Parts: sequence; structure tokens; C-alpha cells
Amino acid sequence: MPSDYGDESGEKMLDNFTRFCEFKGEAAMRERARKIQDACDHAKSNSKAHEVIDDGDEKRVEWAKLDMAEFRAIEGYEEIKQVIEAKLRAHGVEPVWFEDKAAGKEYLLFRVVDAQEVWDGFDELSNEAETAADKAAEKVKEHIREGRDDRPLEVRAKQAREASEALEAERSGARAQAREPRFQELRSK
Repeated sequence: MPSDYGDESGEKMLDNFTRFCEFKGEAAMRERARKIQDACDHAKSNSKAHEVIDDGDEKRVEWAKLDMAEFRAIEGYEEIKQVIEAKLRAHGVEPVWFEDKAAGKEYLLFRVVDAQEVWDGFDELSNEAETAADKAAEKVKEHIREGRDDRPLEVRAKQAREASEALEAERSGARAQAREPRFQELRSK
């Protein structure tokens, strides 16, 4: 996937979505991808000026901050944060994270001169999320197909019983008793 996107953030996103899909299912993974897309799309409008530098007659804004609340609400935020970092670094932006413990918020800080690269990075992440979700779903389906057991049910059941008996014998420390079928007398009225 790095070759698809030119950086390692795409590979991180694919790996992250694949693991999430394996544990939570495809529907949950696609919902998460949609939330990431929405958060990336809203990121541009949510940044605020952070530090103003008084340079004689004019005041310049040097830093901007982006509230990560929407991203933090998504399950697996720490992995998403790593994907964001990788994407921003690919655009030449060194992300700085600031956690405001009193307010319970976390911000992404960046220089205003890097704003266009930050927005471009979030646009790319938004576009890549759907593609990564599709590839992750296909990858998980392929793993399931490869791992499918083609043996007949009777054979699998017999092997499972044998394995269970072997485990039981190990647990008891003695030989497992062979169980003979019990005959019962049936009476009817």
C-alpha cells in the first residue's frame, strides 16, 4: 500500500483496518472508516489560531491547533493518531500533540505556514479510508477462504472428539477410560 499512496500511512491504515475487521467485523470496520472520513473532512473547519506573534506594526499567527475530539471518539484512536502522524510527515509537517488534561482534550498543533500540507494530508486520509476499508475487507475474506476447512463434518467431529479425549487424559494424569455405549432398557406402556 505504500506504493499505492507514496507513503507508509496507507499501509498503516490498511493493517489497522484489517485487524479491526478481524476482531469487530466488516460492518463495524466500514462504520469506523466512515467516521474517520467525516472527521478528516471536518478537520479543516475546526482549526483555530493558537499563538499570535507581535511583529512591530503587524500581528502574525504562527501556530494553529486542531481539536482531536472527533477523532478521539473513534475506537482505536491511538492507531488513527499514528496514521495521521505518518501522513503529515509524508507532507513535510512535523505534528505536535498537546493534551489539555484539565479540559480533557487533545490538540494537533502545527505551523500556520504548513496549513495547506495539513489539509492536503487530511484530504488524502479521507479519500484513502474508503479504499483501505475495501482492501481490508477483501483481505479478511481471502484469509477466511484460505482457512476454510473442506473436510466433511463427520471427519472434523471425530477428530475434535479424539483431541478432546486426549486433552482430558492429560488433565486427569491418567489414561482416559474408554467409554462403551450404555444400553438402556426401554419400556413402553
